[in-house]
Amino acid sequence: MVAREINWLLYRNKITSDGKIIMNFGAGIIGAKDKKQIVLGKNVRLSGWLTILENGKITIGNYTLIGARSVIQAWDKVEIGSYTMISPDVWIQDNNSHSIYAKDRYKDMLGSRDFNDIGTDNTNAAHKPITIGNHVWIGRRAIILKGVTIGDRSVVAASAVVTHDVPSDTIVAGNPARVVKHIDQKAINPDALNIHPNQYVKK
Repeated sequence: MVAREINWLLYRNKITSDGKIIMNFGAGIIGAKDKKQIVLGKNVRLSGWLTILENGKITIGNYTLIGARSVIQAWDKVEIGSYTMISPDVWIQDNNSHSIYAKDRYKDMLGSRDFNDIGTDNTNAAHKPITIGNHVWIGRRAIILKGVTIGDRSVVAASAVVTHDVPSDTIVAGNPARVVKHIDQKAINPDALNIHPNQYVKK
């Protein structure tokens, strides 16, 4: 509990949130220049890393869980719904990191802040927003790549590499990920479940 409190003190001024955030030991935030670039719902449990490139934005809904060592990286926008479970060691990235052209990568390497003051990086790297719905479960070591939309209540199997949209109520697996099962289920009615979490809120 003490480690959580210390981590929260370190990063609370880097996010926008309207409720309690649980930042476990090992969680962190990199690259945010403005607290509006990271918007978290209430009772988000963060054990991984949120990384911002350029003017990117990460939005995460209520009660969503980000597992240990998982990385969410946004150049454009990564939007994750509520009640979604992201397992440990997941990688979610809305960009290619580098260009497919050697000339651009050469420019990035020599223009790195490690070697001079130019500070070039990600030259002509492709990027496109990612949207992940509500009640989604993403398995350990899965990779979600740019431009993907994952529908509500779907499951991404462990180690899957998702390069195309995933419909709601499906399970995808493999590299590249493909639908392996349709889940027969209805939208969740919270009132019918009779679960009432504590209303404690900490800003």
